[in-house]
Amino acid sequence: MDPRVLWRRALWTALAYLGLLLAWLAVRPLYAPAFRGLAERAVGFVDPLPGPIDAHFEPASGGVLAVGVEQMDTGVYLRHRELSGADASFGASSFFHGYVPTTVLLALFAAATPLAWRVRRRRLAWGLVLVHGFIVLRLSVAVFHCLTKSNIDGRPLVELGSSGTRLLHLAWHFTFGETLANYLVPILIWSLCVFGPRSSDAGNA
Repeated sequence: MDPRVLWRRALWTALAYLGLLLAWLAVRPLYAPAFRGLAERAVGFVDPLPGPIDAHFEPASGGVLAVGVEQMDTGVYLRHRELSGADASFGASSFFHGYVPTTVLLALFAAATPLAWRVRRRRLAWGLVLVHGFIVLRLSVAVFHCLTKSNIDGRPLVELGSSGTRLLHLAWHFTFGETLANYLVPILIWSLCVFGPRSSDAGNA
């Protein structure tokens, strides 16, 4: 492929991504509550918590929960349905953990995909399913990671051992805390959807 075409697509992809980021202030009033509601239902369906413990996603900002979380607007609280006491909690961001990876995927499909629009729409639908699966995964890992740091009467709720704890921390760090994941995972999903084994039926844009 002509290098000039590649550079042009890269430029348009970057511009599309920046445009979607600038739209955040306009879409945030709708996106943030939807993120919390759908995240709570999806994590509840995955159910990474043992016993009568539920994860609640609620509006929150600032304080200890915001440390290390970019544009934190969500507090995640683990509540035991049968025992009283303080909730285990951590901060999340509808922007960082949901909106950014979605916009990366949308920008790639809008400006960097060498497929006819008819084919592109179908691939985009699958891509959105996969990227939201990643969002649910990163939140589920974070919820379980928080649970492993909780205890009742001095006894940990989950005992993983040193190897399990290290693996969980690495998984949590990459999926939940690492900025690179917001770009690497959507790019991999886009590549799979566009250049995967079913791409032979696609026409050129």
